[in-house]
Amino acid sequence: MKFGKYLSVIIVVVSCSVVFAGEPNTVWAWGLNRFGQLGDRTTTKRLEPVHVHDLTDVVAIAAGYEYSLALKGDGTVWAWGSNRFGGLGNNTASDRHVPVMVHKLREVVAIAAGMYHSLALKGDGTVWAWGYNANGQLGINTTTDRREPVQVHNLTDVIAIAAGDYHSLAVKRDGTAWAWGWNHNGELGDNTTTERHEPIQVRNLTDVVAITAGGYHSLAVKRDGTIWAWGSNGDGQLGDSTTTNRREPVQVHNLTGVVANAAEG
Repeated sequence: MKFGKYLSVIIVVVSCSVVFAGEPNTVWAWGLNRFGQLGDRTTTKRLEPVHVHDLTDVVAIAAGYEYSLALKGDGTVWAWGSNRFGGLGNNTASDRHVPVMVHKLREVVAIAAGMYHSLALKGDGTVWAWGYNANGQLGINTTTDRREPVQVHNLTDVIAIAAGDYHSLAVKRDGTAWAWGWNHNGELGDNTTTERHEPIQVRNLTDVVAITAGGYHSLAVKRDGTIWAWGSNGDGQLGDSTTTNRREPVQVHNLTGVVANAAEG
């Protein structure tokens, strides 16, 4: 889902271009459609919702910059729209105007979409990634794009994932947070601005239960209901009463009892 740019939002009212509707868990979409990202067999912009073709039993959705993802109840992942960096995961570079199944991926329980890269969490706690990788956001110790899913290195027992524009995040069952990819603004939370091509642990952050990636900043909810933020802060999106970028997590001010979060920009 995509929300207003350059902000952080807690318990968000949905404002997105791809939504669930009806039975049995069909998907509807509207807005720009130059690359077929609405999945209605056309590239026509739609001002009202249209039915995404040939897609049922959907349990989760995600939207990248010019493409869309869906997770079905059988654990398969489906994608449509722009495919120039391999974000559809079907081993081609051809755009698709209707959903196609992501190759070699089963038993998925969660999905996330960055600007041009995608993540999937499998039931066994491993994370898989595909698409654009110039900043190491796939976590495979290279900067080579991938047109099919590859397993993120050195990362197991994961319970949650998130994707920023060019960085990726994960939460492990032990409550630690891990990050990889672009880090110019400190969005990896390791007290550096060094790009990382494999996961590293976010510093000074434990008991995490949920995580979200904005375009260039990151947010985490802790078990005690506090929310912590790091990365780009030029518009105050970290909520710490400053506009100073943060390379490590800082607590968002005047906010407790949080159960969910979202971010963009």
